[in-house]
Amino acid sequence: MHIKNKAKTRVRALAFYLLLAAVMSVGCFAEPLNRLFPLPMGGKGYAAIVLLIFAILSWCLQLAPIAVTALAVVALVPFTGLTDFASAVKAGFGDSTFTFFLGVLLLSAAFQKTPLGQRIALGIFRVFGRSPRRVLLGLMLAGTLLAMWVTEVAAAAILYPLALSIVEQSRSRPDAVPLARTLMIGVAWGPAFGGVATPIATGANLVAVTYLEQYGGITIGFGEWMAVGVPIALTLLAAGWLLLARELPKDAPPLELTGELAPINRSEMLLIADFALAIFLWIMGERIGLSSHHVALMAGLLLFFPGIEVLDWKDAAHTISWDSIILVCAGIVLGDVLYQNGVAEWMAGLLFVPVLLRQGLFLTGAYIVLTVSVLKILFSSNTVAGVILVPIMITLAGQQGASAWAFVAPCIFSSALAFILITSSPVNVIPYASGCFTPGDMARRGVVMTLLAAVIIAFWLFVLQVC
Repeated sequence: MHIKNKAKTRVRALAFYLLLAAVMSVGCFAEPLNRLFPLPMGGKGYAAIVLLIFAILSWCLQLAPIAVTALAVVALVPFTGLTDFASAVKAGFGDSTFTFFLGVLLLSAAFQKTPLGQRIALGIFRVFGRSPRRVLLGLMLAGTLLAMWVTEVAAAAILYPLALSIVEQSRSRPDAVPLARTLMIGVAWGPAFGGVATPIATGANLVAVTYLEQYGGITIGFGEWMAVGVPIALTLLAAGWLLLARELPKDAPPLELTGELAPINRSEMLLIADFALAIFLWIMGERIGLSSHHVALMAGLLLFFPGIEVLDWKDAAHTISWDSIILVCAGIVLGDVLYQNGVAEWMAGLLFVPVLLRQGLFLTGAYIVLTVSVLKILFSSNTVAGVILVPIMITLAGQQGASAWAFVAPCIFSSALAFILITSSPVNVIPYASGCFTPGDMARRGVVMTLLAAVIIAFWLFVLQVC
């Protein structure tokens, strides 16, 4: 086994360095290559394509850590002749999305470090009762509500120990196996549904908002996103619960749930106040000149102010996912390269059939959702899918004379929903660690849920006339 692992490591290292060499070589000889095999976008198109191939293969084959590959993209851009290094860094890490995501992740860390997230989840359990089906609904609803505000990964991390406790207490029940399986899949699905509801729930959502403003000339506010995202999230929640609840007997005995939390403390009260203020300003802040990015940073920083100190900075710095921040910021650079050099337009013609994009909001939305769901299997990351596909959707919208939001909305909503492959999202990996379900268990239910999601998203885009 050790020899096999060593061999795999060597193969991955070789593949990584070969891809690096390919990027450097094509960057140097892009124009001569284009004269031999012309592309519509010229020599720079070759340089951008090879950079994209490097990123996709390294991410999907796990040739290097995700953040390392993302930073490598930024470092390699100048060698391709597409832009200089200062401009590449400014495009990604100089964008206000960096501060937005940092602030959101600091809030997420506070929910994980205090009992507030668990308190909310247990409160929902008490409201819904102790029957297995109702506990499943409460668990999924808690995940959806939490993910709307503290990112879907943080929501899954909060719910996982609660679900695991229920599973451990139910080992002697006759329905222990289906109960454990459905609860753990619910831990993955609930936060995924919430990932659709607000622009801060996933890194891909933040990327979409940034791209829409930069390239589509459209500013999507918090309220405007939620007006579409919340109905979709709640309908997905209902459909997902009905799909999983079928596996639990209607007449199953109630669950014996134990575990109490201490009375609410000062840190939790301060976090509630900070969180409530952030939500209010996210929704209403534009009217007083506060952008959602600015609000997120202020809400995150407030947790560390003297006299408040809900979080310790050193502790929080170890908790938040710097990998996610790096991926989002470097992804903006990659998206800019694809869009500005015509690669997004070229890929749009390869990946999507134009005639199927002119079939009205419902059919077009369903087609985009299903296509993105298939493509996500290749990208193996929600944020990566958003980084690559959103510029393509904006280009397609321009070609079809449609609103960029009408094409980006179904794309980005479906990119947040990873139902089929466990590796497509860390939200799936967290409950999979329990061993309560297999990849096949998730895939079989995920295919059905993906089809339902296509219909649900398309339905609401049509009803709400998202255009």
